[in-house]
Amino acid sequence: MIWLLALQLAMGPAQVAVGPAQHYDNAKQDFAQRKFTEADNEVNAALHGSPYMVSALVLKARLAAFAHRPDVAKSCLIRAITADPTSEEAQFFLGVFYYMQNDFKLAISPLLTAQTISPKSPLPVFYLAMTQEALGDETKALELYQQAENLSPEKSPQSASILVAYGRFLLSLGRTQESIEKDRRALEADPESRDAHYELAKGLDHEGDFKNAAVEGERALTLPELGTSDAQIHFLLANLYRKLNQPDLAKAHLEKFQAAPQTTRR
Repeated sequence: MIWLLALQLAMGPAQVAVGPAQHYDNAKQDFAQRKFTEADNEVNAALHGSPYMVSALVLKARLAAFAHRPDVAKSCLIRAITADPTSEEAQFFLGVFYYMQNDFKLAISPLLTAQTISPKSPLPVFYLAMTQEALGDETKALELYQQAENLSPEKSPQSASILVAYGRFLLSLGRTQESIEKDRRALEADPESRDAHYELAKGLDHEGDFKNAAVEGERALTLPELGTSDAQIHFLLANLYRKLNQPDLAKAHLEKFQAAPQTTRR
């Protein structure tokens, strides 16, 4: 017995095997911290131990989308839905995947399924609204945007994003006052929303309130670039300062617009 104890002490503490669930939890934490390489390694370890873990397949799909691997993302989501057709998460992200690929008609079915599975969740309805907007069905889009707003009454970054998209759509329809009201409510929900400040600036510009529009545009520039690009804001500010008869500021923002990377956004 003494030699066995000595052997155990020499070997050190026993290594505890990490199961798929723990690997998945690690992957979630890494993903939240934007440690994408580490998250990918952990989610692969989770799927090695449990190839049809739906939550891990969805996370791997999201990582693949970030890595510009749509083939991998689609494959993971379809496998997740095959494993569990009642997964709201898998259906929702498949709809989002098709939406981001501009396959708007294909996006509708999984988003509707996700809505049916989780009727109180605002996100499937929100993406259905944007999908119908992209397909040119204004009536359906308006109805769905309002439904998404109603389902997200609490002030949060999520509700702010819904209100911003709703306001942007209203502005495109020429309903400027309603658009501005949505943007102001978005800022009440999330004062640090760059998109909301930018969209409010656009609405105020349409109303001829160039001074306050410039204030909102300058505020947007101070916030992290997650959606609206610096180039978009500089272009708007260049036009606003031109209208305010401030040519030096207009010229400065125009030069920054021209120097900024030109990107597109949904």
